[in-house]
Amino acid sequence: MDSPPKRALPRSFFFIIFLFLRLEDALVGAQQGSLSIFLLTIRLQRIIRGFMGCMHPGFINVDCGLPDGSGYQENTTGITYVPDTQYVDAGETKTVAAEGFARRYRTLRVFPEGARNCYNLRPVQPGAKYLVRAEFFYGNYDGLQNPPEFELHIGINVRLTIRLTLNDWPDFSEVIVADQGDTIWVCLVNTNKGTPLISTIQLSPLPNFLYPYANASQSLLLQRRYDFGTNDDLRYPEDPYDRIWEGLVEDLPVISTTVPVATTPTDSFQVSSLVLRTAISVQNVSYRLILRAAVGDPDDVVYAVLHFAELQTLSPPSETRIMDILGEGSTQATLRNYSPPRAVGQTGIYNISLIPSIASTLPPMINAMESFLVRKVNELPTELVDVRVIQGIRAAYKQTRNWQGDPCVPKDYVWDGLRCDYFDGLESPRIISLDLSNNNLSGKFPDFLAELPALKFLILVGNKITLPSEDLCAKVMNGRLSLRFVPHIISNESYQSLLFI
Repeated sequence: MDSPPKRALPRSFFFIIFLFLRLEDALVGAQQGSLSIFLLTIRLQRIIRGFMGCMHPGFINVDCGLPDGSGYQENTTGITYVPDTQYVDAGETKTVAAEGFARRYRTLRVFPEGARNCYNLRPVQPGAKYLVRAEFFYGNYDGLQNPPEFELHIGINVRLTIRLTLNDWPDFSEVIVADQGDTIWVCLVNTNKGTPLISTIQLSPLPNFLYPYANASQSLLLQRRYDFGTNDDLRYPEDPYDRIWEGLVEDLPVISTTVPVATTPTDSFQVSSLVLRTAISVQNVSYRLILRAAVGDPDDVVYAVLHFAELQTLSPPSETRIMDILGEGSTQATLRNYSPPRAVGQTGIYNISLIPSIASTLPPMINAMESFLVRKVNELPTELVDVRVIQGIRAAYKQTRNWQGDPCVPKDYVWDGLRCDYFDGLESPRIISLDLSNNNLSGKFPDFLAELPALKFLILVGNKITLPSEDLCAKVMNGRLSLRFVPHIISNESYQSLLFI
């Protein structure tokens, strides 16, 4: 069975097209939580030409725990998976008895040591937009019948709680981010509720015009993505960005067509024609779509998109499909007398109940739906120059300690020995102090330390480091850097003034 992981489906759905809602409780549904409209706008876009393509450059597909040199191409999707050793330097590999499942679920990496362990996904274009998906399959690999709970951090602002179960089906989390650095960190954080684990990581580049509400100020956390009117799931190659569309019929009449349903090259979602070629039709007087969202923050906002395309050839006036779309708790139509265009997808922005208008002879219909949580960017990544220098130090001196992920953020996971200036969140953090004392370091003093422009304090006592570079000495002499070290070799008396400043 090479299907993507499924999630348990709620009994009812509330669909909000391009709607922003502030969520007051941890779970939103017909009987749980309360909803209040935060921002609501309407956008309809004509769709003209079909979109389909091959896997774009920049895709990264990692099979965690796969041995070196054993990359492979998945039969059903054609996606090439590679081992994870070039992206992570911690953890242990394990195998799972996953007969009947896709090959990517048969190995995993676990992290019994360290509070935070991170995958370093590069190369990444600063400011570009990416879909990041992580998959998890416990599979009772340890024989303990005790699935773990831990945190997943994607970038520096997205934190998700992963609660695995004994169910024989993998789980996944997906985020759309516009990263500001040249690395996207995927970190597993131990919360003392079992050993964190991961099965796969995928990074898919997206054109910047897709998902406009994923930007430098906020990320989108996928909640649901449904393809109505089919029981089959769809992903790459039918979806060129490898979004997973879960088929859903929900015991409602199905409408389908073999006619291609097209999208414009600049449409903000580029839904596959195969997704739009099926729909469900609502036979009741009205149809209320219920969304349940796993909210991690009281300030989280729901952002959802409904996709429409008329799939039948209608003969007005005897055949018409016209809907009124009502907002939550409102009797006033958000969009009145809406009629999906023939074989042309459209996207609107609604918090909706679908109600046939008086003039309609046919019931409402819907083709597809996506819903997200909008997670605001509250912290900026460490300045890129500082990141590159400190990563060079980590590589040169084989520093692992807790040196994982972004050096300065989140603040509760700043690297050991570092102090950073955060500029009240108005600028990217800079490294201002580096303490490498008593680490049994030896060899030539790293010249690139002089490239940390904001560094004010450098402590190297308890190591066997040779003399600092001229650039670093110059920074000390002019008072821009306080250096404390005991040199292993002293060949010039002038360096004595540098010892304990």
